Amino acid sequence: MQNFLWIVLSIVAYVGGMLIIWRMTPRLLAHSFDEMVFMGFAALDILGALLVFGAIVLIFAMFNGAFPVRVLNFLLLVGILAVTVRTALYCVRPRVGTTAVSRALTGGYSFFLSIAAVFYIVQLFISK
Repeated sequence: MQNFLWIVLSIVAYVGGMLIIWRMTPRLLAHSFDEMVFMGFAALDILGALLVFGAIVLIFAMFNGAFPVRVLNFLLLVGILAVTVRTALYCVRPRVGTTAVSRALTGGYSFFLSIAAVFYIVQLFISK
């Protein structure tokens, strides 16, 4: 019963983190990188990434990397990859009312999250 509770909490953390990344990252574009609002949104975005990747690590560690858990983690990581690539491409695209530095920082952050997701996908099937 306790493992089921941890799984449910991990999936809730994953969904919450994905919503934070999906909703807060584009909001960074409306502000200059030296505004306090930008820093607050960026901190919340980092919290979303910690929730998302933390949920995957917790599920993987609880079941010692069994094959069904690796498949579940693979699907969760593909979800992260899809959201972060979409967000990165949205943020890098030039538009009126955004600063170039904010676009670069936000797009770079999203690209780094997608690279981390690809790295974990590779590590999922290489590790023993």
